[in-house]
Amino acid sequence: MKFWIKMIAGLVMGILVGSYIGHNSIFLEPLRTGGILFFRVLNFLVFPLVFFTVIRNVIYLRQRKSLFIVLVKALGYFILLTVVGATIGVVLGDVLKPGMGMNINAFESPNVLHYPETADFVQAIVPDSIAGFLKSGFAVLSIVFVSFIIGSGIILAKEDADEFHGLIVSIDTTLHKLTIIILEFLPIGLFAYIGYLMGFMTKFSILPYLKLVLIVIGGSFIQVFIIQALLVFFLTGLNPFKFVHAVLPAAILGYVSGNGYTAFPALVECMEYNLGTDRQVFTFVSAIGTAFSLSGSGVAAGVSTLFVAQAYGLDLSIYLQIIIVFLITVLSLKLDGLSGGSLILLSIVLSQIIKLPAEGYALILGISAVIFQIETLVNVVGNAAVSYVLSCSVESASKVRVRDFL
Repeated sequence: MKFWIKMIAGLVMGILVGSYIGHNSIFLEPLRTGGILFFRVLNFLVFPLVFFTVIRNVIYLRQRKSLFIVLVKALGYFILLTVVGATIGVVLGDVLKPGMGMNINAFESPNVLHYPETADFVQAIVPDSIAGFLKSGFAVLSIVFVSFIIGSGIILAKEDADEFHGLIVSIDTTLHKLTIIILEFLPIGLFAYIGYLMGFMTKFSILPYLKLVLIVIGGSFIQVFIIQALLVFFLTGLNPFKFVHAVLPAAILGYVSGNGYTAFPALVECMEYNLGTDRQVFTFVSAIGTAFSLSGSGVAAGVSTLFVAQAYGLDLSIYLQIIIVFLITVLSLKLDGLSGGSLILLSIVLSQIIKLPAEGYALILGISAVIFQIETLVNVVGNAAVSYVLSCSVESASKVRVRDFL
């Protein structure tokens, strides 16, 4: 049986079993434990996988004098996709009006969400010690910075660093082999965690937001199949459906976990084994994309902002809607390592526009987990799209060969 069929089967079985057992079942906790343990193993791999792989990428790209060019292009593409996503979200929210008829009196004042000041964000990129670096967790920009420093040192040391360079290559290869082994159990992990999620949720917690969720799904569909897939097609000539098929395992993992960092190991293997890209380039771009690929968060934040405005009976002018798109794009640049991108973006946008209620993001707290899942799927596909386009631009992608692995 093909791997992607196993994944779909695990996802569907998890949905069916979770929906059947209900939120009071004794099987709910074992499913939750099994799913969380699997995702923890993947999360454990993210830090060393990014660290050692990016060191190899930095050495390769600096030797070819294309590191800066690849970095600038990557940031440009990621920002462009976020702008497009936010625009899609705002337009759909304005036309379809998901917030009409909401009962805003049923919600309490929310807790304040954390959003870093610019100075704190920049300082956090540079760790103050080795211990601080190891505790950086999902702060990918900090890992990339340290990897750049070490990679540059290896280049400057030349033949004196050959043994150290060989050790890094060996560790990186070992980690990728380990990732492949772990991902073979991905269908089981998906079954357990999605079964828990479906058992935990009830229809009463979803129905009031059904229109909002459907609009976010519609905007996400446009972003994935019309914007991102066609971007790949026009710039590389790759069949859009073949591209989506190739990154499907990483996208599903991102959807189920609601975390782009958890999906990173699967994305790396999908890019190499399914799309034939050279790991020497695309993992550097995809590591950057894990922090900046927020096209899905842009869609969700755009729709959610209009949802809140309509729930409070406010009419936003075209000028304010343009400001909202601009704010979402700019604010997304400081979300590295922070979960729940669209909710954080929404809370900051509401606090920046006087006409909107700053506490309005409480309206979507009850459905935020579902929205996180949808936006993460789009973020992962957007990351893959930019990574593949840039790999092709530096001639480091071979003929596509969707294999029977991922």
